[in-house]
Amino acid sequence: MHGLIFFYIQKFADTAAHGAASRTTTRPSVAIGDARYLPAGVYPDAEAVRLLQALAESTGRSLPETIEQFGRFLAPHLVKVAGRHVDPAWRSLDLIEHTEAIIHAMIRTANPGAQPPVLEAVRPALDELHLVYSSERQLCSLARGLIHGIADHYHETIELDEPSCMHRGDPFCSFTIRCVAHDTQAPDRSLADTTDVIRGGEPALAPPAAAAGEAAPPTIGGYTVVGLIGQGGMGRVYLARDERLHREVAIKVLHPSKARDPAATRRFLREGRAAAAVDHPHVMAIHQVGEEQGLPYIVMQRLVGRTLKQARQAEGRLPLAEVLRIGRETAEGLAAAHAKGLVHRDIKPDNIFLQEPRGQVRIIDFGLAVTGKEGGLDVTVDGSIVGTPAYMSPERIAGRDLDAKSDLFGLGVILYELLAGRLPFDGNSLVSILAAISHGHPPDLRTLAPEVPEPVARLVMRLIAHEKAGRPADAATVAAELAALERGL
Repeated sequence: MHGLIFFYIQKFADTAAHGAASRTTTRPSVAIGDARYLPAGVYPDAEAVRLLQALAESTGRSLPETIEQFGRFLAPHLVKVAGRHVDPAWRSLDLIEHTEAIIHAMIRTANPGAQPPVLEAVRPALDELHLVYSSERQLCSLARGLIHGIADHYHETIELDEPSCMHRGDPFCSFTIRCVAHDTQAPDRSLADTTDVIRGGEPALAPPAAAAGEAAPPTIGGYTVVGLIGQGGMGRVYLARDERLHREVAIKVLHPSKARDPAATRRFLREGRAAAAVDHPHVMAIHQVGEEQGLPYIVMQRLVGRTLKQARQAEGRLPLAEVLRIGRETAEGLAAAHAKGLVHRDIKPDNIFLQEPRGQVRIIDFGLAVTGKEGGLDVTVDGSIVGTPAYMSPERIAGRDLDAKSDLFGLGVILYELLAGRLPFDGNSLVSILAAISHGHPPDLRTLAPEVPEPVARLVMRLIAHEKAGRPADAATVAAELAALERGL
């Protein structure tokens, strides 16, 4: 666990909230003799639990109650520490919605091997947020305290429900958070005086980031920029001209305000290098990765066509032969990526591009890809929620180690959806979808689509098997089986 948590556990023990009489007993217990915890260090989780257990015993409270109170105490401090990662316009639900991105931006920088919790968030309304928490630590009481503490920081009143909990035997904890009131008389929580790093145990001030200009650069990396073709919260994509080879390219550029964060820059460049390592006709080609005037960029193949999601929305159910071809080409691209040690982790219809004129598959967006060399690095290139719930594997939801079979699960969900006209794990909410995947009992494909040949249905059901051992051995095997099924038609 990060040393910053230990720093605040000791401050928590000293707070007047425990009463002057108890401070003399709690502080020595929490300090554990001569033990010292540096804010920049990393220490075993058991040490933090031991500190909080000592505090609970000295105050006569239960451990879960103490952990929740600590979370409530900790939240405003963490908001300040997050400093430049927090948008000044955010309120309680905004910050909670973006918590995982902030965790990655801060903790991963100091400790790349850390295992922060899995957080999935859906915002069905401006004043309501659904949050799923999964972690082997099962510190949902800390999560509850942090949620209340963030609301305290913004002087907002919230209602918090917990429909599912790991301590009740559920596969994850889920929270429904509603903002019901805001104290308009409270002082504004400006980030101008917040902190982004702890040095020597004391905060160091960090000024807010300056606004970035919107003008498109005339050139990037020697390529002539034609115009803007897309943008998001973390970057922009430009259409550009390669004058040397007389071809069009797409250039993804990290947003200037984000490029100030070294961790964000490393994540961004990592996406390009991960994809560039794979040279295959069914993976989008990366031509160049670099930086210009402090802004990292990725020069990509200019694709013309549409995503599989767009094709399905336009045409509805696709012919069986077309589904098998798309599945085979996707599996072939995945096999090439897996051979380089890459796991995509976000295989879904949006990331399967059908290139004109024949609809050839190109797997795009390796922003979630991981390599074995990086110890299961769990970040996104744009700081977004990791994964798309409907296509996530059970092991991803449970926060377990991932391998190539997680991508096979995503491919299986895609094939099931194309053939049956619906998802194998469906629900009306984020929680219900994740619960369906976690329980692992999808309807047999042929009960929904009896016209699908039995060998095809059997392969699809193997791909979405709950346990990894029940899935095919690898993507190359899946590609070969799909090729055989194509020939059988």
